[in-house]
Amino acid sequence: MQTAHDNELGEQQRQLLRLMAQGFPDTTIARRLSLGPRTLARRISELYAVLGVETRFQAGAAAERLGLLAPARPVRAQRHLAITPGTARRKVS
Repeated sequence: MQTAHDNELGEQQRQLLRLMAQGFPDTTIARRLSLGPRTLARRISELYAVLGVETRFQAGAAAERLGLLAPARPVRAQRHLAITPGTARRKVS
């Protein structure tokens, strides 16, 4: 489902929103987008204005609403190896 906000967001804004929603700190986001800290702060402010939000949390909710976040993958049970004294490794479920 597309919204007016989705049509207003450019690719760089979508990328910024994805990184923010994934919980990356500003330093990591700036490095990944090749931006300085002040430029990043300005871009975040602009993004908030386009989305009509005031907080990072609200921006993350908007990213989810716009379908910009990958769906969570189900966690599969993993088999672990256990070592018991006097025995070789064996699989434990």
